[in-house]
Amino acid sequence: MHPHLSRRRFVLGSAAAVAGLAARGATPAERKKPMWPFYAFDNGLRTIKGYEDQAKLLKDLGYVGLEYHLNHQRLPEMLEALDTHGLELNAVYTVPWAEQPVDPKLGDSIKLMKGRATRIEMGIRSKTFKKPSDPAGDPQAIELMTRVSDLCGDTGPVVSVYPHAWFWTEKVDDGARLAKKIGRKNVGTNFNLVHWTWVKQSRSVEATLRDVLPHLFSVTINNGTTKGRKIYALDQGDYDLLGFLGTVKKVGYTGPVGLQCYSVPGASEAHLKRSMAVWQALTKKLGVAGA
Repeated sequence: MHPHLSRRRFVLGSAAAVAGLAARGATPAERKKPMWPFYAFDNGLRTIKGYEDQAKLLKDLGYVGLEYHLNHQRLPEMLEALDTHGLELNAVYTVPWAEQPVDPKLGDSIKLMKGRATRIEMGIRSKTFKKPSDPAGDPQAIELMTRVSDLCGDTGPVVSVYPHAWFWTEKVDDGARLAKKIGRKNVGTNFNLVHWTWVKQSRSVEATLRDVLPHLFSVTINNGTTKGRKIYALDQGDYDLLGFLGTVKKVGYTGPVGLQCYSVPGASEAHLKRSMAVWQALTKKLGVAGA
């Protein structure tokens, strides 16, 4: 029997489990917390040098934290900067190969993140299974994710598949499928709007969100061109962000929302400020208090 099948189910009540519960729909007590806490990706901070200045900018603009492209050596420095400014480390981004062992440095980094509502985001690639979403690769991915889940334990962080166009885990359905098979409350998936847009889908956004909601840990947004491969700040492009977020609200998702900023042109302070203004206007129209 695979070890993930016999291992005891994870209990709730930890910081990591709270993050998962918020994603799947809050209890009355949990609904007192702000809906859709809005964080930024660190790829939007490229013109700001130094973690201290990056954290200060995010705080000043109203973001709750950031997603960090994991650098084991500099993680303590980033955590210190975030803590100084009262920000969250919402996620760390990794791109492992399904066939390779867990990064030997990951265990020590996870120890630094214990007790935090942080996601270890995994955009999983495969050298064996060249076709994205091929379920034949599930056993290897499950083994990899289960080992990371073991390292996280009951007190966080949690594990979340990062759907990425052209990766083996290309679709949010892949993340949900793996999470269902693993069957642990500290394993889930992201919904990434840009990668949803770039990959041919077989069903609607609403149908997909409803299906994956029990395993949904984060939703990430950006603006862009629906017929191209451009990513923009929220004030540019032709994505129907109001319609998309309206659907996200309709299905009952209450967890964190991230701002994808990869290749967004211009100074970080300028485009992050513009995106925050659009975000605030969108959530006001949708009646999402505290977002």
